[in-house]
Amino acid sequence: YTKERSSILVIGLSVHTAPVEMREKLAIPEAEWPRAIEELCSLNHIEEAAVLSTCNRMEIYVVALSWHRGISEVMEWMSK
Repeated sequence: YTKERSSILVIGLSVHTAPVEMREKLAIPEAEWPRAIEELCSLNHIEEAAVLSTCNRMEIYVVALSWHRGISEVMEWMSK
């Protein structure tokens, strides 16, 4: 048994990496940030979360118990 260390992950997109249609679809209005953070923190491998969403970029910052599982859970959450 080896204990995994928590990892800080950033998942996002910007004006440089995604077309406006995709950024609009994934944008999280500021009023919904608390709900998004609550949902992200309820995922099995996410300890903490923060959301940044502007007209030019959308980023989700998380502290994950497992790098791979954290990425997977956040990506699945984003796809909903």
